[in-house]
Amino acid sequence: MNFRIAVCDDEKDMLSILSDYLNAVFLKKGVEMELREFTEGKTLLEQHRIKPFQAIFLDISMPGIDGFQIAEVLRKKNKRAKIVFVTSKDELVYQSFDYQPFHFIRKAEAIEMEKQFDHVVDKLIDDSKNCAKIKLLLPYGTTEEVNVNDIIMIQSDKNYLEYEFNNGKILRVRESMAIAEENLQKYDFIRISSRIMINISYVVRVREREGEVVLKSGYVYSVSRNYKKSVISAYMKYLRSRV
Repeated sequence: MNFRIAVCDDEKDMLSILSDYLNAVFLKKGVEMELREFTEGKTLLEQHRIKPFQAIFLDISMPGIDGFQIAEVLRKKNKRAKIVFVTSKDELVYQSFDYQPFHFIRKAEAIEMEKQFDHVVDKLIDDSKNCAKIKLLLPYGTTEEVNVNDIIMIQSDKNYLEYEFNNGKILRVRESMAIAEENLQKYDFIRISSRIMINISYVVRVREREGEVVLKSGYVYSVSRNYKKSVISAYMKYLRSRV
């Protein structure tokens, strides 16, 4: 997972501060990120047209083209870009609703700013995972694009894998578990045995003593002894990321 991020603020000192927060938070979460800095909106929009940014952190109050005007252009040209307004003026928050922002960050004390950036980046990562798609190679040379977040589990059956989805659908794919694991390593999947890989977001409980995972559906699956430690560690990490 690699994010292309833009941050725009006409005050260079604040621009540097915002960039430092973004770099620190993405580094802490172990997620790759390409960051571009802008002090005015015209250049930002030009660069966005050449190669779109996934998320744009915008100061609202800027001379020339302000944050709202930039957002208006962005919404017309590329509705998928996530706009995060950054402001010290609370009264502007309500005006920003017309531009469908992804989130807000209020300029405040260092500790509070760090918390806000941490929360927003978590939301960006979650949103990226929810929207992610992969292509599965089906029999007779056909393919099907599926949402990663819709996959509950993957189970091997000889030379095939069975992908089980949250709507009850099952797709049978001629593929190895090693390849599936490589394709999904950026997302919240964990091996619980040599034959089964599960989407952690569908797990509601890990029974450490019994060596079991309980899914939202109520199904219970045994965790192989060799995978028990990694399953517990991955699930605890996932829970911490949701706080």
